[in-house]
This record gives sequence, C-alpha cells and structure tokens, in this order.
Amino acid sequence: MAEPKVPAESSLPSPRRRSILRQVNLRLTLQPGEHYHLNVTTLTPEGEPLETHTLALSNPPQAAEQLPLPSWVTEAELWPNTTPWLRLTARLRALPWMGLLMAVAVAFYAFTRLVGLDRFPVYFFSDEAVQTLLAADFLRDGLRNYDGEFLPTYFENGGQYNLSLSVYLQVLPYLLFGRSVIVTRATSVLITCLAALWVALIMRRAFGSQFPWLATLILTVTPTWFLHSRTAFETALATSFYAGFLYYYLRYRIEQPRYLRHVALLAALTFYSYSAAQMVVAVSVLLLAVVDVRYHWQHRREVGEALALGILLLLPYLRFQLTYPGETFRHLEILRSYWLQPLPLGEKLRLWGQEYLRGLNLLYWFRPDPPDLIRHVMKNYGHLWRPGLLFTLVGIVLMFRRLRQSAYRTLLIAVLAAPSGAALVGLGVTRALFMVIPATLLTALGLEWIMHRVARGLANWIPSAMTLNALAGFAFAGLSLYGAAMLRDALLNAPLWYRNYGLNGMQYGAQQVFAAVQDYLQDHPGAKILVSPTWANGTDALARFFVGDPLPFELGNIDGFVNEYRPELESLILVMTPEEFERARNSPKFTDIRVEQTLPYPDGRPGFYFVRLCYVENIEAILEAERQQRRTLVQGQVNLPDGSLAEVAYSYLDMGEIQHAFDGDPTTLIRTYEANPLRIQLGFPAPKIIHALTFRVGGVPTRVTVQVWAPGATEAMVVSQEVGETPLPREMTLTLPAPSEVVRMEIEILNVRDSEPAHVHLWEVRWK
Repeated sequence: MAEPKVPAESSLPSPRRRSILRQVNLRLTLQPGEHYHLNVTTLTPEGEPLETHTLALSNPPQAAEQLPLPSWVTEAELWPNTTPWLRLTARLRALPWMGLLMAVAVAFYAFTRLVGLDRFPVYFFSDEAVQTLLAADFLRDGLRNYDGEFLPTYFENGGQYNLSLSVYLQVLPYLLFGRSVIVTRATSVLITCLAALWVALIMRRAFGSQFPWLATLILTVTPTWFLHSRTAFETALATSFYAGFLYYYLRYRIEQPRYLRHVALLAALTFYSYSAAQMVVAVSVLLLAVVDVRYHWQHRREVGEALALGILLLLPYLRFQLTYPGETFRHLEILRSYWLQPLPLGEKLRLWGQEYLRGLNLLYWFRPDPPDLIRHVMKNYGHLWRPGLLFTLVGIVLMFRRLRQSAYRTLLIAVLAAPSGAALVGLGVTRALFMVIPATLLTALGLEWIMHRVARGLANWIPSAMTLNALAGFAFAGLSLYGAAMLRDALLNAPLWYRNYGLNGMQYGAQQVFAAVQDYLQDHPGAKILVSPTWANGTDALARFFVGDPLPFELGNIDGFVNEYRPELESLILVMTPEEFERARNSPKFTDIRVEQTLPYPDGRPGFYFVRLCYVENIEAILEAERQQRRTLVQGQVNLPDGSLAEVAYSYLDMGEIQHAFDGDPTTLIRTYEANPLRIQLGFPAPKIIHALTFRVGGVPTRVTVQVWAPGATEAMVVSQEVGETPLPREMTLTLPAPSEVVRMEIEILNVRDSEPAHVHLWEVRWK
C-alpha cells in the first residue's frame, strides 16, 4: 500500500523548539480503498511522553460515529468527498472552544464574586475599611503618609506599618466612586479574577491540559477562597499575585527565558501585598533557584537582568527598613510570634516545625470545621473543596511521580512554600491562603487524569474522544452548578451559620449600625449619640468609613458611667450591645431606662439598643463608697517561682489573678479595676537576696517604684524608674545599689498620664 502524501509546507515544528503547540494542520491525500491509523504523541521539553492520540483514516470515509476527530485537530482536509455532516463536525471542532470556555469560566468566577458583594461575608471588617481610608488620607495629604513620607512603602495601621500595595490599589476606585463596601471589595475581586485566569493558563501552558478551565472552576468553588476573595483583605491580593508569579516562572522555565522579568515583577507585587507573603516569596525564590540552577546558568543573561530588576523593586523596602529600623521585629511582637519570646532555640524550631506541618496537613484543609476564627470559615464546607479530595490525592501522586518535569517540581515548591509565612507566628487560613493555588492545580490535574483514564477504559465501546468530551461537559456543568449553589447558600444562609455576632465572633453590624445612627440624627437634629465600640475591632475606622469626618457622634459605652459620675449621661442616646444593655438594666446605679430603637441580629435577636437612661438620686454617694472599698488592698498568698509561698496585698483587679504576675509566663496579665497606681505588697517567709527586679508593663508612659526592707530595718531602700510611651508592652529593670537581703517589698506601678479611674496592666514581676 502506498504511503500517503504529506505536503512539505505542512511540516510540524521542530521537536527542539520549546513552544506551546496550539494547532496542527494536516493535509493528507488517500487513494480509494486506503486505510491508515495516524498516531500522534506529545512530549515534554525533557522528552517524556504525555499523551497519545489515534485517528482512523480511510477513503472512502467510515461512518461519522466511527471517525471522532480528536480535540487537537483544529482544521483538516483529510477525507475528500466527505459528507456535509462530517465537514460540519470538523468545522465545529475547529472553533476555539478552549479559549471560549476559559473566558466563560472566568466570567462565571467574577459573577460568583460580585453578586451580593455587600451581603457576604455578613461583616465588613475594619481591615477592609482601612484600605480605602488610608487611600483617601494619602490623597488628602499630597501623596504622603501620616509621617509626611512621600509615596511611602508602607502605611501605618493600628500602630504598625503593614499595608502597602493594597492601599495604592484603592486610590483610583476611591477617586472615581468614593467610599462604599461594594467599591472597596470589588477592587479586590477584580484582582482575584487574574488568579482565576492564571491557574487556567498554568494548566494549559505548563501541563498541556485539554481542559484548563477546570482549574478556574475548582478555584471558584474552593470555600476559603470563595469567602476571602469576596473581601478586601490583603491576603487575597497576595495570593492572586502569587498565582501570576508561578505562571510566569513556568513560562520562563518551559517556553522563553525572557519571562523571568515578569517573574520578578509578580514576586514584588506579592511581596508588597501582605506581610506573610514576604516569607512565601523568599522561600519560593530560593527553592526555585536551587532546583533549576542548571537552567538558570544556561540563561544567565536573563537571570542577571531579572536580578537587577529585582534589586530595583526592593529599593522601596530597603528605604522602609532604613527609615523605620526594627519595625519588622515589632510587627512580629505585635503578632506575639514565639520567635521573639524568651524560649530556647530548640523549642522555637519545634514550634515552627509544628505549625509548618499543620499547614501541610490535609486534615486541616479538608475537615468541615477547621480550627480558625468563625469569620474566616464557611460552615460545613472546610477550607478546600471537599468533594474534590480524591482528585487532590491523585494530583499529589502525579506530582511526585513526575518530579523530573519542571512544571511538577515548581508545583511541589509552591506547596512547600505556602505555609512558611504562617508558621512564623501561628497557622491561620489568612496567612496560609497561598496553599489555595497549588491545591487548585493538583485537584484539576487529578480530575483530568481520571477523566482520561475513564475515556480510555471505555474506548472499546465508546470512542474515547466522545467519552472525554462528555466527561468534560459534565465537569463544567457540575462545577458551575456547585458554584451557583454555594453562592446561593452563602447569600441566604450564611448570616445564620454562626450565632456569635460580637467581638469574638462575626463582628456583625458596621453597615447597619452607622446607617441607623445617621437616620436617627436626620430625624432628631441636635441629638447627642454615644456609640459603643466594643462589638468590633477598629470601630473608629468603621465609623469614618461609613460616616466620614468629622463624626457627628462619639464612641464610648456605658462602662464610662458606671464608676464615675458624668452628668451629661441624661442628655445622651447610648447605642449598646445586648451585654451592655443587660449590665445597665441590672445595675442599681441607673433608672428610667428607655429603649427608643433596636437593630436585630440576622437571627432576629436584638443586636443593638438605642437607649436613654438616668442616674439614681444618690449616685455620687454610691460611687464614693465603692471607690473607697476598691482602694482597700486585697489580702492573699502567691506561689513564687522558687517554690516558696509569700503573703501579698494588692489593688482590686478586674482582669487576671495576682498569681499571674509571678507565674513566669509573660503572656498572662493582671489589670487594676480602677486603681492608679497598682500597688502590690509582698512579705517573704525567709529573706531573699535581690539585686535587680524586672517588670513587664504596658506601653503607656509608666513609672515603677519599689521599696524593699532588709531584716530588722525601719526604713526602706527606694528605687524608681520612668519610661515613655511605646506601642507594645515592654520590660523595665530596676537595679538596687547592691545585692541586698529583703524580707518585705512594696511595688507601685503608675500610668503617668492617667488619673483615676484607670487600668494599670502588669504581665510579670521577677527578680535576681
């Protein structure tokens, strides 16, 4: 039988050329009665086989159902005198379905994020509001931060510099549309749409996927990503840019070295988006540099250019470190990182390993009730797509079996890097959200592998291409329906998933409370309102976001009127939480309590009360009697670190136990109810040799005074020290003139700037 004639102009690309093959055009001439099978095998850049496709050719052609065209054939004149049905089938398959379905998948992703954006999550958090507020202040202050720094690298947020790119991204939306929940969140959503596109492109270009849109749809239905990509939290931005970092690295590694410049840019965008991303980027870059060192050396010119660009992009960070030295360590201290605690190095390494391995634990990611704050969890969903666990496991197996291929090595590095930033402080889904990207790719790879295996298994009965396309259609429809159902569930049922709406729960109410306050002021011009700040973090930022400057009301709660007589109470409307309302109603100090308005929680319970109330007639006498009683020192005993028992007298506390000041634990604390200074008197059963005393106190300006008595002494030795304000608790050390025997000691800790009533904080007292 004669060989078919293949025109020279239709030759395929050279196997040495590393490019993405999008289309194969073949023109074969078959003589009547000839029959052939055309086999095409795709190879990786390393020469390993990926897929093999077989096409039966004959003249005259066989029945249409016996001649399925594989998806990689996009245009062909293989059968002269074919039927119109076969020609129509070929033309339909020549359409760019892959691109169309990818576009539809990304559009569906955007739809599931933008619909009801102000309704889910049910809270609007201060960490979201502050992005727009800082952008507005940045414009107001002539492109400077609060310190007057022009085009700052980082902006101050809650006493620390931890926001950067997320603020800059909010500038243009604020200029165009002003402040609103939808605008602030939609800005973040649009960036996350890039992640939805990048994961599909990674599947197509790096893994040769026939159905790259699987990754987009799996990302769409990943619960923790569904939740956080609908917020303005900077972790969603960092994770999105990290997906772009991986995409361009794979293009550099598989296609063209010139893409390394894109890698440097996306690494910088990830780095400046979120503090935890700094470690993730550093680990990723280091591991990729090591495992692909030979390839980097072959393209050292491009590597040098990318390094130069990377150094240029790091200059803003270096400027920040020079301007604010020690700020990185202070950030870790605010987060209470164990790395800054007085622990042995071995214990720190053990804690790091423990947190890191938890971040790799599938149980953490797939369990229905992950151990995170409820406002970061979709109830009963888990963090990752639980129905896809089998596909994820298959993807993991494929990854380890194909580690010789650079794409799979890069995927493994992404998995290993994802929890590295979270492990520095403590695992939390917001810090480890980067795991979503490699998990999505693993799940998509596993699902597509299973689809191919099923199609091959049924090839004796149903053409494999037909089976594969049917499975793909089912997967597209199934994932889309799952995503639509998840959206519906979130919008309708999420408000009732968790019933803790207060500070330690959902922190619900920002939109509702401040809208109600503004409505009340419109209906009652001149009314004086005091809004409780205790139901959310950063309530002052939320108030500014929804109402603007200056605020037509004040922030405060009923506690300010319980222990001090303030005659303005009777002219105020107090917006209270249910707990505060119960305290006021049960207190003998208030009378004539009138509720003018209530705002319900999503479950129908009263969530906020608009209340008027008055003092009882003898309130001043009641307060004075309580004040004298609280100034009387409480008598007790404490166990000292050396095992001895000491007699103690101390100021009345409203937080902690006196033992917490002597337990050797710098994280436990005591706080005075209202006394300033805090007074502690200690009597030792046997004399102790003391040379210096160390106190861990709060960040307000503080003076510590210590009096010590030697055995038989009638006068005390007095030492005192005063320190200024810091944003964090710190240690003060007072040194005696010489080591001395001490049988009795009195300690006074004074908040220098505050009068009574005041809260004095003390974490620890120790001596040597």
